[in-house]
Amino acid sequence: MLVWDKALNTGVSNHTLQGIAGDDVSILAPRNSAKSTFLAQWVAWVIGTHTMAGISLRVLYISYVIEVASNKSRQIKAIIESEKYQEVFPKVRKWRSKWGENEWCIDQAYAGLRTIDEPYTLACSGLFGAINSKRSHLMVFDDVLKSRQEANNKAIQDRMYDNYYNVIRFTRFSGSRAVNLGTRFAKYDVHNRIFIPENGWKVIKQSALITNADNTLSSLCNPVGNGLGISVEELLREKEEDEETFLLQRQNEIPETNAEGIKLHHIKHAWIPQQFERLVLGLDLAVSDKSYSDHTAFVMVGVTNDSLYVCDAWQEKIKGNMRKIDIIHSLWGKWRHTCDNPLILAVDKNKYSISIEGDLEDYIKESTDYFAGLLVENVASTNRGKDKLDRLNSHSFLFEKGKVFFNKVSAPLLPNKLTPIQQLVSEITDYNPLDHNDLLDSLEVAIFTARMYLQSQLSVY
Repeated sequence: MLVWDKALNTGVSNHTLQGIAGDDVSILAPRNSAKSTFLAQWVAWVIGTHTMAGISLRVLYISYVIEVASNKSRQIKAIIESEKYQEVFPKVRKWRSKWGENEWCIDQAYAGLRTIDEPYTLACSGLFGAINSKRSHLMVFDDVLKSRQEANNKAIQDRMYDNYYNVIRFTRFSGSRAVNLGTRFAKYDVHNRIFIPENGWKVIKQSALITNADNTLSSLCNPVGNGLGISVEELLREKEEDEETFLLQRQNEIPETNAEGIKLHHIKHAWIPQQFERLVLGLDLAVSDKSYSDHTAFVMVGVTNDSLYVCDAWQEKIKGNMRKIDIIHSLWGKWRHTCDNPLILAVDKNKYSISIEGDLEDYIKESTDYFAGLLVENVASTNRGKDKLDRLNSHSFLFEKGKVFFNKVSAPLLPNKLTPIQQLVSEITDYNPLDHNDLLDSLEVAIFTARMYLQSQLSVY
């Protein structure tokens, strides 16, 4: 807890905060290390020190849902109402007119603070549930995750992501600060999506089991006094029983075995052959143009010498069909000289029929020579695995046998500083269930179609 104290009580002041100003900080601490108790005491102390200094402070306390934050709110109010607290901070007195569980205010007139401001000292909010969009000087995130199931649930994690980026982060006053104290539950939970250095957060990580300089082991929370804490022996027993959970929730580390998908050592790169028997363009259409991260993705796969070559890839947020058709036109124009047979367009049956089918057919009628003989393979996702990872793994034998090769020639970078091929390899080797994985989808549907042409002697027609 001394680490938490040092990170939160910076000794720096600004026009908004006294002694606690500084970078937004996320502290990942082991489970059951009394994080919520510490935060409740710290928030009560911060309210007291600011009130005694004549500074009106507004705190937004955010947990998984507002009901969880309300429980923390009750703890803070109980501290403020205690006799010992009142001795230290005599100006802090509850305002009986506004002393609820989800929102409350100290008596500002009694404390000598401005009374024309919005009357609240602490308001509760839920990162997943109901959002309180009140403006704040201090934003505290506590227990935003409670289980592994929540951390791996795409709908829940996307809702949290949207709530934070579309509402919560815009409620901060100038000079405010945000603090997160939590435990990692999964590789791609909010602690690895929102509270990260790339978003301006300073991250401090603590592990329960510590390896000392002399290679001996010690516990971050050794049992003392009445037995509170956890011993090295108990930590080692937990690690033996379930190492993945232990690494996440005790060590705040991401297990190497947590990656899912095609094994990285099965990814082969090669120069692209000069001639193919078939070219298959896998097309994954965005579910909605309004989705913040859903892209339309394209992957070109060539078939030759009883092998599959991933020649090209691209993804983009696209509204309307003409841009999609332009990219199909461009990719076919780039690779048509390598294949004497017509292009095969592999698509998800449902998405294709409700999105682009009509416009593409009209376009082809006007460009009969360019797309002469175009074959459209409608691939149904039903009965091919319950999710996209299952469908990808159904082709794992081809990767293991060295039948799939990726173009080793670089391509233009995507906005995330990767080439499309690099992004595709990342999606299939380190599967993130919280991403849309659009390139993975287009590759899978392309391979599903292209593998039907393996071990075949094709003639030009």
